[in-house]
Amino acid sequence: MTPIRDSCVALVFAGAAFAATASAADRMPLLMPDDFESLKLVSWRVEEGVPDPRNPLLEPAMPWDSGGVMAHGTVLRDPIDGLWKAWQVSTPAEEAPPEGRAAAKPDPADPPRVEALAFRHVTQRRLTYLESKDGVNWYRPMLPFVGWPGHDRTNILLDLDSGGTAVYASVFVDPENKEWPYEMFVMRSPKKGNVVNRVGSLPGPQHHALGCYRYRSKDGKDWKLVDGPLMPTPRGDVCYVYRQPDGSYISYFKINGEVSDENRIIPYDNDTLTIRKVARRTSADGREWGNQVTVLSPDWRDPDFTQFLELCPVKVEGGYMALVNYYNPSIQTMSLQLAASRDGIHWWRPDRRPALANPPLGDYGGGMIWQMHHPVVEDGRMHVYYAGSEGLHGEIFDTRFGPRIEVGGESVIGIETPTLAFNTALCRATWQFDRLWALAPSAGGATFGEAVTRPGNPVGSRLAVNLLVRDGGEFRAELLDKSDRPVPGFSVEDCHPITGDHRHTTVSWKGGEKAPAEAVKIRFVLQRAFLYGYDWGSQ
Repeated sequence: MTPIRDSCVALVFAGAAFAATASAADRMPLLMPDDFESLKLVSWRVEEGVPDPRNPLLEPAMPWDSGGVMAHGTVLRDPIDGLWKAWQVSTPAEEAPPEGRAAAKPDPADPPRVEALAFRHVTQRRLTYLESKDGVNWYRPMLPFVGWPGHDRTNILLDLDSGGTAVYASVFVDPENKEWPYEMFVMRSPKKGNVVNRVGSLPGPQHHALGCYRYRSKDGKDWKLVDGPLMPTPRGDVCYVYRQPDGSYISYFKINGEVSDENRIIPYDNDTLTIRKVARRTSADGREWGNQVTVLSPDWRDPDFTQFLELCPVKVEGGYMALVNYYNPSIQTMSLQLAASRDGIHWWRPDRRPALANPPLGDYGGGMIWQMHHPVVEDGRMHVYYAGSEGLHGEIFDTRFGPRIEVGGESVIGIETPTLAFNTALCRATWQFDRLWALAPSAGGATFGEAVTRPGNPVGSRLAVNLLVRDGGEFRAELLDKSDRPVPGFSVEDCHPITGDHRHTTVSWKGGEKAPAEAVKIRFVLQRAFLYGYDWGSQ
């Protein structure tokens, strides 16, 4: 295994999440389950992101974003001018339902019915532009492209009249492209009243409300529509596109999969006929896309109502890591979990607990956490920008409409309720990029945990570890031969125990530091210790 490559934010394709890597020269690869042949009394510890103490970074303030400074877009540091930039969705304040309707109550004798609440206006979601000099203090540049009553200039980029709602903006910056350095894929819908099904000069979505379109720009502000609708339009409203270093593309998007015997539908979920999952397509040119492959769906470790909406990856040595949006319809909230993959198709989640949990309802993020296009890695830290929603994804205690379901003495709504208004603000959380998850003893205390690696050829190399040992604990390792016997001089008893906190420290034995020719495996022994990574380093 080799260390993660050293680079910073000045990427060839800024915004291409798969191309991003960490900045510490002595970092180690993240642990994945296929590193190990056997595990005994150990499990995976997931570190939680730390919300920025200055959250919210930007709150609603203008008429066009008074209902939410939303996510569904991209945050990056532009390699051309060094500014932090965001292309994200804003919504005006939603209308309250009419008084007469709010007061109406169903007749218990009436048959069940589905009613759309009056304050859902998806077509009011507009693509807007933000800037920051430090990634924390954000401002709205006033631009000449789209006006608002009483405002000749706004930070709105795309007019609703030219293409309806705009969501999920995937933006890339290529400094080598002198003519059109900025490229964007965005989902658009012309469904704004009785209008012709078109997006600008191009046809509208073929079969669904939203279609994916490609834009180019010379400055990242003035965008020109060039392609669309692209790919077989995903059945849903979530689609992020990622450009690869070779110029090809990958898309991760939400699908509404069929319900199986293993799934349970929550009666008041706003999509009661399907389970939300994540699928993937690839394209050589961004125009012609391959077949859809499902890459993330609930497994046996998940509650049977689990659903997923977004998967936002970043490249690491030997594979990818990602944050995934975990939607819990039983409480109408959305949090983030960590995931990893060798190939971008088969994803593993080290734990089912959130890596970014919801604060109490009413705080930003207390209802939902909507992440941006990709994590931003800089100076050994990983920033995830997100829209924190004050409220829930859907209403569950609204007793104005029926039919009702009595649960535990509470009367909850039992119909297919549309999504509520997104009252959101821009926030971010930060992780230490080399310490996202670790192997830890599953019992704790005086109990030792063990992990044996798969065979390798470490002869002549030194073993380095990324390790945190708590008070009263210790870490040791032994080298095993092809018959799983300890190599003389390199057993657990021969290992010099390690305590304390070390990002990169070398393991030593009575037999020395370099692995002998007989060594093919490592057996780690942990007591109150967290192993974040290991690497066979220098000769």
